[in-house]
Amino acid sequence: MIFKQQVLLKNINAFDVIRSFHDLKFVEFLTAGQPVKMNFWEGIDNNKNASFSFWFFGWKTINVVHENYRISKDHLYFEDNGTELPFGLILWQHQHVVKPYDNGTVIIDKVLMDNSVPFKKFWVYPIMIFPIFIRRLTYKIWFYLLKSKKGIK
Repeated sequence: MIFKQQVLLKNINAFDVIRSFHDLKFVEFLTAGQPVKMNFWEGIDNNKNASFSFWFFGWKTINVVHENYRISKDHLYFEDNGTELPFGLILWQHQHVVKPYDNGTVIIDKVLMDNSVPFKKFWVYPIMIFPIFIRRLTYKIWFYLLKSKKGIK
């Protein structure tokens, strides 16, 4: 299964968005208020690891390694590749792209996942995609509301 979304941030500089992706507070904000907890996070550079747990009738852990990290002044690309996967998943790859777009920035999330038991996809995919889907809102809250109030640079 492939899930892809684009979030447009008008009047937000790509450099500011890229800097936020390197900030632990930003990552914590993206998962706040969800049945998701961060176990650890080393950063997004190549070979850095992260671990999150999802609650679905008990905590299920996903461990990822960050790979294919590419950065410039106004572009960012990296992947989260699953190393330990819950719910019988055999593939998890979350691609992150940040780049300029018109008078702002676009954040693209693309998730590729596969399950060893096809009938499970009807309940596994929504659980795994929800924290990504909700970013349509949380990205905007961070960059429009919190950035202006806290003077995030």
